Amino acid sequence: MLHHAGPGPRTPSRARHARILPAALACALMATACGGRGGDRTRDDDARPGGAGVTVSYREADQGDEAHLGFLRQRRLPEQVADDLNRTLRLPRRIGITGRSCDEDDVPDYDPETGRVTLCYGYVGEVRAMFREARDPDVAGRTAGVITETLYHEVAHALIDRLDLRFTGHEEDVADQFAAYRLLARGAAGRAALRAAADNYAQYAADSGPGSDDPSDEHAPDAVRSANYLCYLYGSAPERERKLVDGKRLGKERAEQCEDEYRALRRGWDGLLTPYATGRTGPPGG
Repeated sequence: MLHHAGPGPRTPSRARHARILPAALACALMATACGGRGGDRTRDDDARPGGAGVTVSYREADQGDEAHLGFLRQRRLPEQVADDLNRTLRLPRRIGITGRSCDEDDVPDYDPETGRVTLCYGYVGEVRAMFREARDPDVAGRTAGVITETLYHEVAHALIDRLDLRFTGHEEDVADQFAAYRLLARGAAGRAALRAAADNYAQYAADSGPGSDDPSDEHAPDAVRSANYLCYLYGSAPERERKLVDGKRLGKERAEQCEDEYRALRRGWDGLLTPYATGRTGPPGG
């Protein structure tokens, strides 16, 4: 998912991103500050014995990113994702989540060479600014929802890579489905997060305008990803979520398929993860 971190012009799309951050990787290998991007002072808050499971660490924030780091730390967004996955899955290999200040063109991403998800502080600010510009009444809560969805999406790439999972379809679609799979298992808070992500994709689609989608992109267009998330929400609880079928972002014809789509999503990820399941599938703390 492409986000343009920092105060400069934003590329209006959540659809396009590279799977590897070569500049960031080079900085890590050289153990330098690399233009002041927090150096190598990484603190593992959820380090686990034996190097297995999901861990969380933060690098020092550059000037201007301190509030975004504080937001992540206060809400414990990466830690909540790590806690959820460590509680429900026995992972034989470590997956790291690292918060850091990024260069302007860097994006939240998973690097298969290091087994680490990078969450850019500037991306937090970008999402927050979009909800603020839309005069959303819950900017902080909605931002937290989008960040959580992004983390699950990127961790899905990590699971596919580290566990050598065999799946059908496009990996980016499968990663979106994993985000929905885990968020919907987290109850009301997860449902709100998935709705926030759907609305944020719709914001990017509106900013992009017609004709801006790249037909060669491995991701679905932002508007399609928004509709997919609404479909999964509706399909998981049709009576509760019937207002989502508005004839615009989610039409009646698509809605008729959503229960089947959601059941297929659950069957698919249940099947992939059964060998690693702990048997605890409810929301954290349940």
